[in-house]
Amino acid sequence: MENIARLWDIGRQATSAQDILDALHPWGTSKDLFFYNTIPRLLIIMGVLTGFIGYFIHPSFPYPLSFLAGFLCCFLAYLIYESKDPITEVIQYLEQRILLLRYDLHFNKMPDYISATSNSLLVISKLKQTFPLFSQGNVSNEITQFASTVWHDGEVEHQVMLFQYHYVNELTIRGLDNDKQKIKEVHKDQWGVFIFQMPALGFAASNQHDEFIYPYTQTWLTSDILANQRLHIFGYDQHQLARTISPSLTLKLSDFFEHYSGDVIYHFEENMFCYLGEQNLLRVSKKKQDIKDISLLRGHLRTLSLPEYEQFKQSMLNLIT
Repeated sequence: MENIARLWDIGRQATSAQDILDALHPWGTSKDLFFYNTIPRLLIIMGVLTGFIGYFIHPSFPYPLSFLAGFLCCFLAYLIYESKDPITEVIQYLEQRILLLRYDLHFNKMPDYISATSNSLLVISKLKQTFPLFSQGNVSNEITQFASTVWHDGEVEHQVMLFQYHYVNELTIRGLDNDKQKIKEVHKDQWGVFIFQMPALGFAASNQHDEFIYPYTQTWLTSDILANQRLHIFGYDQHQLARTISPSLTLKLSDFFEHYSGDVIYHFEENMFCYLGEQNLLRVSKKKQDIKDISLLRGHLRTLSLPEYEQFKQSMLNLIT
């Protein structure tokens, strides 16, 4: 428990990811990060044996007393048994701190661009209504996880919100009596990003759909035949598209969609941008291991990374700058 308390303090006081790693080495005292629970295990064995033996000697000794003694041993073991939950909680906390300090990702926090007094649920609902990408489920459409950060491209600062979108489709068939019968629910996840303070260019691009959702219903063909085959561009007005879609922008879109599959939208009125695709941008790369001491914990935290996010960030900055 002293080690757990010390880990909480290290996480709270750290101002960089390296601060956490440096504080874990050298540790000095016992490096154990697990509970032995020797006494509870012995009590459980004693309780079981007491009840078992009492069953065979009940002619000479009342069995209810043996059963009561065994039950009391097991109950006492339950009271003093130390669960792994405090260890799991502090490890998860340190993982989040490492990711926050290493990538400046603030989970469950709205970007600074949005007023701090705004209700996060209302803001997310407004964002979902702003872009026509969040109605893919006929049962549920939810943003289940989000994190805010700031991207710098050397000159401009971009307020960013990464998110995980979860939707549920219910498959039904009509029975003989013409009533709909539910077959199964299909759950699916997608990941994306909102970028604020972007120009309202009013177009969408996709390598998944050859038609798009209102108001981006006008199609645009570039002069590059190969680009037209793998990239579809849409807008709400042909004249606006002619002014917006330049050869350099077409090249950037083509380069981006060589590595990613999904949809991109520059809103036509709001200064916002949205991408939604299949790649798990928030996947944490880490080795599966049973962390039982501080040395293993340090190695685990040192190798913690978000490879998909790092690659996506660079690709997205190349697109929007």
